[in-house]
Amino acid sequence: MTSHPSELRDLTQEILDLVDQRRLFTDLHIEQDRPIMIKTPRGWIETEGGPVVIEEMAPLLGSVDEAWETRLREGAIDCQFVLTSCRLRTHVFRTSGGRKTVISIRRLPLAPLPLDKLGLPAYIRSMAESSKGLVLVTGVTGSGKTTTIASLLDHINRTRNCHIVTIEQPIEYAIESQQSILSQREVPTDTRSFSAGMREVLRERADVIMVGEIRDLETAEAVLQASESGHLVFATMHTSSALNTVTRLLSFFPAEQRERHAASLANTLIGVICQSLVPDESGEQLVLASELLFNHNQQISSFLSEPSKLHLLADFVRRKEDNMSRALNENLLQLVTKNVITARDALRATYNRLELHEMLQQLGVR
Repeated sequence: MTSHPSELRDLTQEILDLVDQRRLFTDLHIEQDRPIMIKTPRGWIETEGGPVVIEEMAPLLGSVDEAWETRLREGAIDCQFVLTSCRLRTHVFRTSGGRKTVISIRRLPLAPLPLDKLGLPAYIRSMAESSKGLVLVTGVTGSGKTTTIASLLDHINRTRNCHIVTIEQPIEYAIESQQSILSQREVPTDTRSFSAGMREVLRERADVIMVGEIRDLETAEAVLQASESGHLVFATMHTSSALNTVTRLLSFFPAEQRERHAASLANTLIGVICQSLVPDESGEQLVLASELLFNHNQQISSFLSEPSKLHLLADFVRRKEDNMSRALNENLLQLVTKNVITARDALRATYNRLELHEMLQQLGVR
């Protein structure tokens, strides 16, 4: 049943009101004929106001693209809105055989967080202060990878005189040049793909490179080549552990080439940050839990350089043999014992549930 025109809601104002509320949420889901949903640390919840009809969505869709109806017949639409307090990354698409329209909105801060506000140890800044090498920031979608890399790049931007080039899809944080020159390139507008952007960036006199995601052989090869040739490279991957990250990166290469690329990785890898965002005890905020691998001693380099020894990395991190690398379960256990997060949420966040369960039992935590 369609609302009478005089009863139509102002959807744009509702979104602004939601954004201005103190409640933390990361995403908005506006689906035709359904109530607006917001994604909080505890999951998706329904907002007040009842189902949204297409006539109420139309003004907002018109501000996204005047020809939205024609564009949606050709595919999804992407755009961004900048508000006074945040940036809204908007994705519009059709479902149900073209009968329904959906607006998906990701809420992002306007500026990168300071490094000391991320929830990572202070020594993480050493990664940003390296002159060359490779830093991999990994985790599932929505685990804060982009936020961490933006903070690392912003630290470089404020403290060093260099040329930073990013290859992103889409650009999520618009970072203004400070001490550095900053060139942010978007796929597919400014460059055709991540791999094409990586080929081009080597001719752009970059000192620091950020590539949004390593998702194919060509990008993986270009990332290793750039970090070997004297650039500081940051990249993301959708992996859940340090071992999984290294294994996944090398798996892009044919078997006969893996040993050569493993040696390259051993020489260039600075470290891996594997992230997970976990609700705090109140369920109102998100807390960053992380697994860290620093390639700063001969033992780690020797594991990396020989694919047959890669499995030993996990044991090394777990045994706490250095004071910088750490396993995700170690960090989750710390957060539980400090009453920052619950044991239940820690178990949901880990990739090794059995091990964490045993660690919690040893401490008498239920």
